[in-house]
Amino acid sequence: MGILGEERLRTLGVYVHCPFCVSKCPYCDFRSVVDASIPEARYIRCLESELAAIVAKEGLHLQGRPLESIYLGGGTPSLFSPEAVASIINPIKKIFIPMEGVEVTLEVNPESAERSRLEAFLTAGVNRISIGIQSLDNAVLAALGRSHTAVHGREAFNSARAAGFDNVGVDLIYGVPGQSLDVWVETVRRVVEMRPEHISAYCLTIEESTPFHPIYSTAEGKGRLPGEDIEIEMYAGLLQILKEAGYSQYEISNFALQGFEAVHNSRYWLGKDYIGLGSSAHSYLYYPGWGRRWWNEPSPYAYMDKVEGQGAALSGSEELTRGEAASEAMVLSLRMLGKGIDGGSFKKRFGIYPREALTGCDELVSRGLVRFTGEDICLTDEGALLSNEVFLRVSV
Repeated sequence: MGILGEERLRTLGVYVHCPFCVSKCPYCDFRSVVDASIPEARYIRCLESELAAIVAKEGLHLQGRPLESIYLGGGTPSLFSPEAVASIINPIKKIFIPMEGVEVTLEVNPESAERSRLEAFLTAGVNRISIGIQSLDNAVLAALGRSHTAVHGREAFNSARAAGFDNVGVDLIYGVPGQSLDVWVETVRRVVEMRPEHISAYCLTIEESTPFHPIYSTAEGKGRLPGEDIEIEMYAGLLQILKEAGYSQYEISNFALQGFEAVHNSRYWLGKDYIGLGSSAHSYLYYPGWGRRWWNEPSPYAYMDKVEGQGAALSGSEELTRGEAASEAMVLSLRMLGKGIDGGSFKKRFGIYPREALTGCDELVSRGLVRFTGEDICLTDEGALLSNEVFLRVSV
């Protein structure tokens, strides 16, 4: 068939970064800005210009590709008007070929989740909502610096259902200062009672670039965090509750009812192609060579200036080496619990089996962190708990 023919058959995902927020959460290191007056029309014009420029540059490498997913993330993309969201989605669907049931996700904060607004987003082409509830405990939400309450979180979910969304995801955070195991378990149980199709649960990470870092990187600050042992118990409790409730853990931090795994996010873990639009957005294409990626200006204002002046806002790019591509494939694929890495496919692409890319592989097996079926490999439940230890053993 040839490389170009293979590319034409490869599905595509498109990520759109919407970088504006009403306020900045003190734990968040995502690229976003607080702006009381969002330059909505200007930003969308730049998104359309950037998309056209990418397609013109890539030519036959992109034209006619099957479109599997669109993901509007942020920031707070639900701050954009439904009309603006439609004007983002429609050009993407016109340029590529939407697959049947193409997933279109919009991240939503509880503060911008009124029923009428969500109904308009559904009409605009969004068919999946991801709500940043984070917790159903007011003290935990206050510790996170969130501006919504537990009641707002439940109301946002109910509004999504009333608006007609039958694919709703909920994001949660554990390991929060002052958060006990019992409080965390209660939040998980209450979320399960709501019955979202998808649940993402992340352990709080204290990032250097955030206001939390100078507070919680000191000895006194670290003492206010639950600690690693409690965090492991929180994760174990999460697994037990969700498993009993019928949720499948398909990735280390992600759980879904049958048939509701996040299509777009799975693209990242499976090493599939995606295009990123907007400030700080990243793109990845499988070809040529071992793959390549590029990324945009992080500031939305510099991004818009560059697109308007040059047609693009590229900040950097790289072509992967074989070692980089193989290492990334190992780490990302291992995150997909239950699937892991197909040994034959890995061997075909990189010339080695996955076990050859793991230092001390036999030890990891004996400790029960990874499991082999022939040459296929995946993390065990214990390995998911200690995944970083496994990932550090990847060496190609």
